[in-house]
Amino acid sequence: MIQPLMPMRVQDHLRRTGRRRILGAAYSYNQDGNSSAEWFSAEAVHERQWGQVRALLGSAYHSSPFYRRRLDHAGWPDVAWKQFRLLPLLTKQDIALHGSQISQPNGQGALNRTSGGSTGPVVTVPIDRETYGWYIAGTLRGIRWWGVDDMDPAVLLLGRSTSSPLQGILGRAKDWTMNWRRIPVDGQFDRRVPAALEFIKKSGPSFLYGYPSAVHRLAQEVRGRTWASRKRLAVIVLTGEPIYAFQRRSIEDAFQCSVAEEYGAGELGSMAFQCPRGEVHIVVETVVLETIPFQPPGIEAEGERIVATQLKNRLFPLIRYETGDVGFLSEGACPCGRKGPTIRVVGRVQDRLVGSRGPVPARPRIERFLSELPEPLQGHVQVAQLDPETIVLQVEEHLGSPVDPASIAAFGTDVFGTAWEVKAAEVKGLHRLPSGKLPYFLPMRAQE
Repeated sequence: MIQPLMPMRVQDHLRRTGRRRILGAAYSYNQDGNSSAEWFSAEAVHERQWGQVRALLGSAYHSSPFYRRRLDHAGWPDVAWKQFRLLPLLTKQDIALHGSQISQPNGQGALNRTSGGSTGPVVTVPIDRETYGWYIAGTLRGIRWWGVDDMDPAVLLLGRSTSSPLQGILGRAKDWTMNWRRIPVDGQFDRRVPAALEFIKKSGPSFLYGYPSAVHRLAQEVRGRTWASRKRLAVIVLTGEPIYAFQRRSIEDAFQCSVAEEYGAGELGSMAFQCPRGEVHIVVETVVLETIPFQPPGIEAEGERIVATQLKNRLFPLIRYETGDVGFLSEGACPCGRKGPTIRVVGRVQDRLVGSRGPVPARPRIERFLSELPEPLQGHVQVAQLDPETIVLQVEEHLGSPVDPASIAAFGTDVFGTAWEVKAAEVKGLHRLPSGKLPYFLPMRAQE
C-alpha cells in the first residue's frame, strides 16, 4: 500500500486550518449546530432575516446607484416588509445592463461566481471570501445531517471551471483543503463514465455531490452489478439541475444509499438542503426566499416563481433576484425537529410547452414521459419544442437498446397529447451546456 506523504493526523490539522481560513466566520458558526438558526422558530427566523435585510438594503443604498433609485422610489428608509416585497425584481438582464451600477466600487480580491445558464443568460457575480464561506456552509451543514463528518472525503461531479490558471491552482488547493476530488462534467463526460466509476471506487468517498444527469449516467453503468467501493457511501447529493423521479430511483437502486436534494445556484450559493425526513430546509442564515404568482393572473402554472435575496454579498447585492425557478414555500415543524421554512422546487420558469391554447407547464408531462420510457432509454432522450406545433424527441444512440422512432413518437403523442405533432429523431449524443448541465427539455426560447 502506498503510504501518504504525511501522517493523516497532520493532514487533518492542515485541512481544518485551511477551512477556517477559507470559510471564515461561517466555519465556526456552522460547527455549533445547537446555536444554528436551523432550530429557530419560524417567527424568530423571520425577525432575524428582516434585520439582515434592513442592513443589506442600507449597504446597497449607499454603495449602489441602481438600488438607490429603487429604494428612493419605495420611500427609504421607511421601508417595511410590505414595501420590500413591492420592490421590482432583479433580473439577469438587469445584471447584464446595469452591473457596474449594482457592484460596489473597489471590490478588490473578489471571487467571481457564475450562473449555470439553465435558467436564462449566464451572469457573473463578484463575492468576497467571507461570502464564499457562507455560500458553501449550507452544503457542509446539510451533509452532516446524513452522518457525514466534515473531514470525510467526497467526489464532486460538476462543470469544468473556466477560471484563469492561477484560479485553477487556488481551486485545487481549496479542494485538497476540503478533501474533495473532482470529476469534470463536460461534453466528453458521458464517454468517460466507466473511468469515472473506477476513480470513485479507488477514492472511497463518503458522499458524491453532483449534477443529477451525471450521477444518473454512473448509475446506469452500475445497473445489474453489485457496487463495491473502498467505503460505503453515506449519501449522494444532487444539485444544479431538476431532479426527476427516474433519476432518484435509479441512483438509489444502483448505489444502495439515500439521495438528498440541494437547491442552489452559482451566483447565490447553497439555498436549501434536504434532511433525512424528506423536507428541503432553506438556509435561512444566507438567503430569503419568496414566491410570487405568474402574471397575468390565471395562467396555467405548477407552483410560483422563486425570488431570492442573498443576505451576505455586499460586493454585488442580489435583492429580490428572479432565480428562474418555480416551486412552493411552506412553514411548519418538520419531523426532524427543524421549524424554519422549507421549499419544494418543481422546475424552471421557462419550462413551458407552447400550444394553440397558450403555454402550459411542461414538467408534469416531461416527468411522466421520461419515467415511463424503457429503463435503458431513460436519460437518453431530450424533448425539444421546435415551434408551437411540433415536439421532437431526440433519442441518443444507445448501444444494446434498439431505437424504434415510430414507437417512441407514438408514446410521446400519448403523453403530450394531440395538440402537437410529435416526432422522434436519433442523434449521436445529447448536448450539455457549457456548465456541464444536461437539460432534458429544450423549450422554444432555448433554441433561438
